[in-house]
Amino acid sequence: MRRAFLAFERRLTAGLHSAAAILLAAAACIGLWQVLARFVLAQPSSWSEVLTRTLLIWMTYLGLAAAFRSGTLATVEIAARLARGRAALALRIVVAAASTTLLGTLAWQGLALAERFSFQTLAGLDVSMAWAYAAVPTGCAFALVAVAAHLLDPDESRGPDL
Repeated sequence: MRRAFLAFERRLTAGLHSAAAILLAAAACIGLWQVLARFVLAQPSSWSEVLTRTLLIWMTYLGLAAAFRSGTLATVEIAARLARGRAALALRIVVAAASTTLLGTLAWQGLALAERFSFQTLAGLDVSMAWAYAAVPTGCAFALVAVAAHLLDPDESRGPDL
């Protein structure tokens, strides 16, 4: 069961990492269009800035899983390197508990924000703001899977797949 979960998480995190990279590339292209439209064509687009910002938010929260899986986001590097045996396990458990608390709180508040602003639209896109705020609970849910995987198998987390 552990092996199946870790295989699932590895594929999920790799997919999220790829999706985040694609969103970054899309945001860069749209940002380039925004600059060209404004300064070269003298016809600023009303949608490009908002879409770029929304894509960057989604990129950040989808990429969060890769950061938690690698253990680079919420761990104390020196303590993690020095800890051995039970101390290392205790440190991983404390970090996982703190990360889970943080991600759970972010997801809860992100859902509340998405619901609160669902009746407003993003300027220039005519799309509900809930789509932008939905990145928070979505990314946090995926990151929770990565936190569990890092707790179960911390040595695998620094592999070349990410």
